[in-house]
Amino acid sequence: MIPFPGPVILGTDGAGVVEEVTHGVSDFRKGDRVAIYSKAPSMTGTYAEYFVASPDMLFHLPENMTFHQGAGLGTPFMTAYSNIVIHGAVKFGDIVLINGASGGVGLFAIEIANALGCKVIGVAGHETGLSLISQKGAIAISYKDPDFVKKVKVAAGPKGVDFILETTAKNVPKDVEILGKFGRVCLIGAPSHETVDFDMVLMKELTIKGTQATSVTPEQYRIMKAGLDKALEEGSINPIVEKVYTIDQIAQAHNDLMAPRSTAGKLILDLS
Repeated sequence: MIPFPGPVILGTDGAGVVEEVTHGVSDFRKGDRVAIYSKAPSMTGTYAEYFVASPDMLFHLPENMTFHQGAGLGTPFMTAYSNIVIHGAVKFGDIVLINGASGGVGLFAIEIANALGCKVIGVAGHETGLSLISQKGAIAISYKDPDFVKKVKVAAGPKGVDFILETTAKNVPKDVEILGKFGRVCLIGAPSHETVDFDMVLMKELTIKGTQATSVTPEQYRIMKAGLDKALEEGSINPIVEKVYTIDQIAQAHNDLMAPRSTAGKLILDLS
């Protein structure tokens, strides 16, 4: 959690209609439907009726995508894209495993890896999530399965998994077992204290990297923004909304977000 002195307007992601455009802006005009990604927490967030944005924070929202879907684009897509494309250097033909694949980041990660021509294995712990993973075109495996490691190895084949997008640090010891030679793990959340078999890390020449989507260079952000612009233009992503909350349900939305739950898409706050 990032502490801020109050008062603070929360929110980094959103969607809406451009109300006014200042001089010198040519990519957007009044009336455009847009998604917002403000890149990092700020004092003036998207939990508001109006939000002042620089052009690099905005993305043209296709007519067939709802504002609720658009509000769930920014952080999860950018997190998935930066880890798979930039940090993970995933390429055509790689075998990719996504832990927490039924959540907002995970579902985008499946779509991004599919678009790159990868074989994708998605991991979740409940039937709704596993069904979503299958619908997205990935091999769905439950982490609750007592034969989880065996099933992943069978799905991956002889060379093992090339890249893992990891949402829970406690899984890293198991990731080390699953990865093939020169495999990579990008860890995006849930720190914990785990014992890792570093003999296996050395033997396989593995890379384990912790990442933050907001800690990117301007050039890396340009690549990420171009990736989202292209995905929206081509229609290769379809955000899944799990639940929508009204303005008087903000506290409940935050409680639900922080509570242990079986994720199946994004939680959205509607301020209209």
